[in-house]
Amino acid sequence: MTRILSSNNKRLVSKGLTTLLVAMFFIFNTGILKAQDYNYQLGVRGGVGMSTLNGYQNNGLKVGLTVGGFGKYFLNENMSIIADIDYSMGGQQSERWITNNRDELKEYRKYRLHYINIPVLYQYYFTDILGLEAGFNMRYCIAGNLKTKIGNDSWKSSKLDYNNFDCGLIFGVYTDNLIPNEDFFVSLRAYFGFIDVVKEVGSNKNISIQVTVGYTIF
Repeated sequence: MTRILSSNNKRLVSKGLTTLLVAMFFIFNTGILKAQDYNYQLGVRGGVGMSTLNGYQNNGLKVGLTVGGFGKYFLNENMSIIADIDYSMGGQQSERWITNNRDELKEYRKYRLHYINIPVLYQYYFTDILGLEAGFNMRYCIAGNLKTKIGNDSWKSSKLDYNNFDCGLIFGVYTDNLIPNEDFFVSLRAYFGFIDVVKEVGSNKNISIQVTVGYTIF
């Protein structure tokens, strides 16, 4: 049975998730006193996203999960600053027809990338309607691989030559008060990366759309 991740990449993912959990623990514990102030909130969020590598090898969309925590500071009743730390799955999957010994075969390629993200965004909320947000995201790739299938043959490259660091812009919309429980919110974010993901193959920057549901704990 083909393994999705090598043992080394599994250890990297495990370390990345452990780092995320430890960071969330300290954020929540050091922020409890501040959270008693109405100007400050802490919470968790999770959801799904679709990602691709722009302009690279018949790029198609790949679905992945995201989970993490956030801290929000209110500048006033309409404006706030929000900072997250989360884990997300990225990459892309694509397919194309190729000629092999005069036979037409379909080639499937799937890039799997695992990121720790630290976005910081400015938010403006239109009371009882929607909020707009925009900001900067720094992300670190903790593991990545490429799975290829041609006809009945498949193989995986666990030593994908990718950039560990990525950064870019985030734009999004969110809502707080359209759900009966005011502690829940829904957000839609689009990410546009600045740095090529796979090295030495031309332009292939991260682009993704993410939908998450959040819950305010404090």
